[in-house]
Amino acid sequence: MKKSLSLLLAAIFLFFLISVSSEAGVRFGLKAGANTAKFIGSDVNLIEEAGTLTSGKYGLVGGIFFAFDLGKVITIQPEFLYTMKGSTIEDPTGTYTEKLYGDYLEIPLLLKLRLPTPIIQPVIFAGPAVGFKLKEKLQLNGEDIPLQEKILKNNDYGAIFGAGLDFGRHLSIDVRYSLGLQKIIEAADDLSQLDVKNGVWSATIGIAF
Repeated sequence: MKKSLSLLLAAIFLFFLISVSSEAGVRFGLKAGANTAKFIGSDVNLIEEAGTLTSGKYGLVGGIFFAFDLGKVITIQPEFLYTMKGSTIEDPTGTYTEKLYGDYLEIPLLLKLRLPTPIIQPVIFAGPAVGFKLKEKLQLNGEDIPLQEKILKNNDYGAIFGAGLDFGRHLSIDVRYSLGLQKIIEAADDLSQLDVKNGVWSATIGIAF
């Protein structure tokens, strides 16, 4: 119920932004790119007692954004992104490989600062983000494992930091890091208190209209 309500509120907010942008001339755009995600947190070493956390989840990220320019230097940019997160645990002997993946609707609200140079403008940005889990998957040696109960919490939140280049008003590239602040494990009482969070590097290309 909470997940459905959160998605409904996000849809209403999205509709409001589209309406405002069409009337006020705010730029609307699409962006897409690639992720590399890995669990972080002080208790990740407890997971590693059963294996070595060797690599993260390689996936995709994409969605829409709105750019509210406040002069030539400052931009407020809310985004609605589909993003893939997760991590991989591999036994040192090579006996098994376990992968836990989660796909999210992530909504960052970014403050961008731009150096107003001709043609190409360097930018830095930061801001909070909330995420709503859309699905999760557990694999063992490449085979899907049916989940009797959820492992990952329904919601996630964190902070985003990044930098990039704007090519005029219509094309941009950026690299960002999404630092999870929410403990994401909820499978059982003895696991739900583990300090395990999402950490994600992303590279994206954006086109504004």
